[in-house]
Amino acid sequence: MPLYINPDFRRLPSGIAGAFVSNRESFFQLPAWYDLMTRCGVPPGTETRVYTDERACSATAVLLRSPADRDGRGLESLTNAHSLEHRIHHGSGADLQSALAGIASEIISERPPWDCLILSDLDPREPSYAAFAGALRRAGLLVECSFSSGTWYEETAGLSFADYLAARPSELRNTWRRKRRKLQETNRLAKRFFFADDTDIDQAITDYRTVYDASWKPAEFFPAFVPALIRLAAELKALRLGIYYLDGIPAATQLWIVWNGRAFICKLAHDRRFDALSLGTILTMDMFERVLGEDRPREINLGRGDDPYKKMWLPKRRERWGIAAANPRTLRGLRLGLRRQAAAIYHRLRREGVPRFG
Repeated sequence: MPLYINPDFRRLPSGIAGAFVSNRESFFQLPAWYDLMTRCGVPPGTETRVYTDERACSATAVLLRSPADRDGRGLESLTNAHSLEHRIHHGSGADLQSALAGIASEIISERPPWDCLILSDLDPREPSYAAFAGALRRAGLLVECSFSSGTWYEETAGLSFADYLAARPSELRNTWRRKRRKLQETNRLAKRFFFADDTDIDQAITDYRTVYDASWKPAEFFPAFVPALIRLAAELKALRLGIYYLDGIPAATQLWIVWNGRAFICKLAHDRRFDALSLGTILTMDMFERVLGEDRPREINLGRGDDPYKKMWLPKRRERWGIAAANPRTLRGLRLGLRRQAAAIYHRLRREGVPRFG
């Protein structure tokens, strides 16, 4: 099973390219996305490793990284907090059982051995999820499958903004109308929308950063990532970036990505000084109106996280799950696996209730 270390995702080797052919439906599975990840979205010194079976028309690839700052020897998914749809890549005709068994065997046989393998935020409905978990177990690893994050979304094919608005909770509609009307009366608000291939991307990034730095959001762990993401989305004509200006000051912003009939709300922020104005609510409605009216996506997605406010905007939910596999052939891996299994048993007993005696 070939292994590629630090490949150039902009110029994929032929052996890897086949695994990406059928995975262009999602923006977050494009080679350009993983190029962005390796350049701006992982800690310095991280080694990217792509394991693949390379069979023609059915290539399968598992994208991993080995962080330089990890204790022991561990492999993790090539992801960060912005990765909304990471997956095990495979062609439509892939023999997943055979391919993933070979990849699992390749990982476990490397020397020096790996202590653990952690894959995060995968779709548990994908055939590759159960197939790889099973392959890792058969290779002798201690495997735990667990919930990673929730995703709130709505199917929006043929949905107008008026229909969308009518389906929202009355509390949200009333807040939006009242705050919007009050703000319009002041004539303080200006709007700008950077859509698709807008040429003034430098100014858009500057204004986005101004808002984000003044918001309640914590500092980005990878500060160069979102600016590079905005440039990539603009290059691929997937950018939908809205910015509100209050008295000429950048005051609220939202970053959406629209790709292949699906819209993702990736980042939102507003200046804390304007909390009372509900700029976030007003801008969100503005973005929904524009995207539903101009892009007509079949789905809108609010990204990762189960924040309570999300179900007011998008009422349906799906889950992403992870796979943690510890190697009992190493001391560190055995300790990690036993600790995880003990924790899983403890939490299961807590949920089910511990029998009382006497």
